[in-house]
Amino acid sequence: MSKSVYLSPSIQEDNIGYGNYGTEEKRMNEICDVTQKHLLRHGLTVFRNKPDMTLKQVVADSNAKNPTIHFAIHSNAFDGNVRGSEIYCHRFGGEGERLARLVYEELESITPTKGRGVKEGKDHFGPGKPLYELSETVAPAALVEIAFHDQPDDAKWILENIEKIGVVLAKGILKYFNINWVDEKSELEEAVDILAKTGFILSPQYWKDLAVPGRTVSGEYAGLLIKRVASFIKVVLDGLNK
Repeated sequence: MSKSVYLSPSIQEDNIGYGNYGTEEKRMNEICDVTQKHLLRHGLTVFRNKPDMTLKQVVADSNAKNPTIHFAIHSNAFDGNVRGSEIYCHRFGGEGERLARLVYEELESITPTKGRGVKEGKDHFGPGKPLYELSETVAPAALVEIAFHDQPDDAKWILENIEKIGVVLAKGILKYFNINWVDEKSELEEAVDILAKTGFILSPQYWKDLAVPGRTVSGEYAGLLIKRVASFIKVVLDGLNK
């Protein structure tokens, strides 16, 4: 069975953050876009909720998809003064807690304040009143509160770090599956690999190291590459003209 994740960014379109933060739903979906991209890049199957779903529909959809894990992405709010990240599992002692702790460790590596820890959600709203998304999902689940969107500095931090936050969430999830993070190739690296496979260049690392702004590629190497590419193009054009 393939390793799969159900990503559940906030559906709270009426939850508005400080200043130009906008809605929790919009910002968490932006972060989720990044997380999803990197999970797919590492070979995971990714399911995802839709903004127009109700929470009950999200849980039902997750259960129907039967993912390996369920991961919800939120930003927090209280009184405009509290800061920091926190993450919930339904109760300690299971796979949900393991997931929560691995993601929390990654998130804490980039947060500007001391975090608020990993917590149980089973009595979140009072004794016997759990976080619904954690108690009703069949798969091991965790719910992250990135930071407090009603606190000016936290809201600003989220807005300025969408990409970084999405990346660390993906890294934590990948650690849960014991999958090593692989850096994304730049457009240059992709191009170099293609040229190396086709035989145009014989020293790909040389080009990756030097063919970037501010560094110098040997004229001899550049000239050789140009000649090889030109020869290939000539062969293609000659074939088209026949």
